[in-house]
Amino acid sequence: MEGGILKFLFFTILVFVAIGHSNGQLRKDFYKSSCPQAEQIVQNITWKRVATNSTLPAKLLRMHFHDCFVRGCDGSILIDSTANNSAEKAAIPNLSLGGFDVIDEIKTALENTCQGVVSCADILTLAARDSVSFQFKKPMWEVVTGRRDGRISKSSEALSEIPSPFFNFTSLKQSFANKSLTVHDLVVLSGGHTIGVGHCNLFSNRLYNFTGKGDSDPSLNSTYVTFLKTKCQSLLDNTTIVEMDPGSSLTFDNNYFSVLKQQKGLFQSDAALLTNKGAKNIVDEMLIDGKFFTEFSQSMKRMGAIGVLTGSNGEIRKKCNVVPRKNFYKSTRCPNAEQLIRDITWSKAKNDATLGAKLLRVHYHDCFVRGCDASILLDKVGTVDSEKEARPNLSLGGFEVIDDIKRQVEAKCPGIVSCADILALSARDAVSFRFKTSMWEVETGRKDGNISLASDVNGNLPSPFSDFATLKQIFSNKGLNVDDLVALSGAHTIGVSHCGAFSRRLFNFTGKGDMDPTLNATYAESLKKLCPNPANPNTTVEMDPLSSTSFDSNYFNILINQNKGLFQSDAALLNDKDSVIVIKKLLKDKTFFIEFAKSMKKMGAIQLLTGNAGEIRKNCRVKN
Repeated sequence: MEGGILKFLFFTILVFVAIGHSNGQLRKDFYKSSCPQAEQIVQNITWKRVATNSTLPAKLLRMHFHDCFVRGCDGSILIDSTANNSAEKAAIPNLSLGGFDVIDEIKTALENTCQGVVSCADILTLAARDSVSFQFKKPMWEVVTGRRDGRISKSSEALSEIPSPFFNFTSLKQSFANKSLTVHDLVVLSGGHTIGVGHCNLFSNRLYNFTGKGDSDPSLNSTYVTFLKTKCQSLLDNTTIVEMDPGSSLTFDNNYFSVLKQQKGLFQSDAALLTNKGAKNIVDEMLIDGKFFTEFSQSMKRMGAIGVLTGSNGEIRKKCNVVPRKNFYKSTRCPNAEQLIRDITWSKAKNDATLGAKLLRVHYHDCFVRGCDASILLDKVGTVDSEKEARPNLSLGGFEVIDDIKRQVEAKCPGIVSCADILALSARDAVSFRFKTSMWEVETGRKDGNISLASDVNGNLPSPFSDFATLKQIFSNKGLNVDDLVALSGAHTIGVSHCGAFSRRLFNFTGKGDMDPTLNATYAESLKKLCPNPANPNTTVEMDPLSSTSFDSNYFNILINQNKGLFQSDAALLNDKDSVIVIKKLLKDKTFFIEFAKSMKKMGAIQLLTGNAGEIRKNCRVKN
């Protein structure tokens, strides 16, 4: 008895240390304040998908398992291979994984709700739990959250770390021990084989050539062997699938352990559980009603804490299948792409002080319509107007600079650098010229879109006539919050506007020939002289009087202290108390620069095309 107590205490301490050490900042309801709807969104989408695809629970559970056993539960299983790296997905054990599209759908929904907050690692962990739980209409185990995403994914590590279906008990035990999991966890988690299927090539050696003499595995039920041979008719069959839990492969229950006792465990690794006395006893325990669910819940919680990244470790990926790269082109045939873009942009900005405002506006108008995919750069084709032809974009400028950069980049390294990245980088570099340092970080690796419709612009692009509620909603639709709305409005510190974008505030604000009472009266009179009624459509006015070529925080000073915001949308920022708090915070250059940098990075990640999506245009004005 004493020995049993000591063993229990040792086991408890071991588990506490394993979880406590790796768990870091994992906790229940981690997103309660930062993205309160996160877990509900994951559950809603997962349950919707399982309702039409009963095989999904097995797929997501297996994906989660394969993720956690390689570098920990860091979402590295979701990363696509690149030209320079074969990712975990490409490893043989992972070629038959499925359900990635579900994770992508969930991630898109969460990014639209609260951009840059919920990790792919947590999405996968929650979706795996929720998919299995759909059958019961309640969570089957607790998931603590706060994981962050890893940046490294190597197929070679998947091959060495994921337990093989050909393993014997010793190998299984060691593989689980390497992850601080016990024999108890090994047996319980093997119960996940109660749902799903296996490919013939993973067990056909047990049917046809177990010892290399054309024999079958004597530990496999002979009647079951005969049945399996009707499904898998040769050792070469690698496409046929067979239920792992015969007759019950869509129902999550403890039936796996019953068929295991009947010597119908499909894999060699299943049968191996009966070759160890301790493991065999645990198999018997799992046959007790309710026992399996309780123990599976505990083991899943322990597995979900393997090697997690938390706090300042890891990152929150914008897209689960792509690792954001600070210098995406460094390892390509165009390692100096960013320097080349900066050099060209700075040479242009030296002779054109208005270039920063122009390119910043083009980048902004691009990202708000179909995401940052350079669709704003495409010319009209035939009778269908492109985004350029939409009224808000008729006054855009700087396209010739993008064209020049693209020509020079293509001459150095053809087909490598996207127009979307050129636009994002040149907008940053044009603003940065005055400071001779990069004012914000631009992650690269975007691909170019091939759809550009003028009809998409209205409703997606904020209008200078918008009230605060409309502005807030449009920014929210892009995963941006009030802080971003205010900070990005600070870009109005540079550039000019045509009279038509604000003249209603001077001459006919409410339709009665009146002026907007919120606009500084002296300022209004000076504007009337510049923009008489009717105004010359070519006349432009500085958005930040006397400071329209200096990128600084002066916009917020004239807005809140002088009521000189040029547009109705500028004045609207004063109509919300949270917005006013942000404005006051941004009155100092240093704070504005920091917050603007954060918001530009978020805006630059809206609905990106990466990996196999999109293309690399040869000419930014024409799709390939």
